[in-house]
Amino acid sequence: MFTSLVKGMIENTPIKKWEYIDRRLEIRRKRKRIEFIEQFLPKNGIGAELGVFKGHLSPTLLEHTKPQKLHLIDPWYFLSSRWEWANGNQSTVDALIKILQIFKKEIEDGRILIHVGDDLQVVATFPDRYFDWVYIDTSHQYEHTKQELLLLESKVKEDGIIAGDDWQPDPNRRHYGVYKAVNEFVSSGKYTLIYSDNDNRQWAIKRS
Repeated sequence: MFTSLVKGMIENTPIKKWEYIDRRLEIRRKRKRIEFIEQFLPKNGIGAELGVFKGHLSPTLLEHTKPQKLHLIDPWYFLSSRWEWANGNQSTVDALIKILQIFKKEIEDGRILIHVGDDLQVVATFPDRYFDWVYIDTSHQYEHTKQELLLLESKVKEDGIIAGDDWQPDPNRRHYGVYKAVNEFVSSGKYTLIYSDNDNRQWAIKRS
């Protein structure tokens, strides 16, 4: 059915072959990411997304983890007025406004809490063993990721999960720092890598 649907899109929509391939790849990655979230992130708990950007993943996290509370943490305009590297609208203020509009009901209900600021500073304000899970999608830099993991060691529950995006084992890739930081962190023996996917770029760790 999926193949027929995509074939119909190709026949009725004037898109180029490479665009068709990109769309199929993106659909497959989204499906695998949902499967990853459903399998590894605890349900009905307290979660956090570090690095929200324009909120592309936030609805998926909300739908498939059904959290009691979901903390969305991003510097937005505290970092800069624009994301020069982003596609489309680069305004950080507009991105935050969009988030507030999309989750208006959940914010008013207290189910979603918005935090504007550096994630290390924001996360440090929470009690120890507070989160059931945290998903990291921030700077992707080695030092920053290393600091995040060290901080989350005390902020995530004993049976909690730390997960994230941009798992890239190739040292020549731009986000290799995430892979390096996570592997160094688990090498201490306190945490175990329970999932990694070079294709879908997702990873998850939990306390040993």
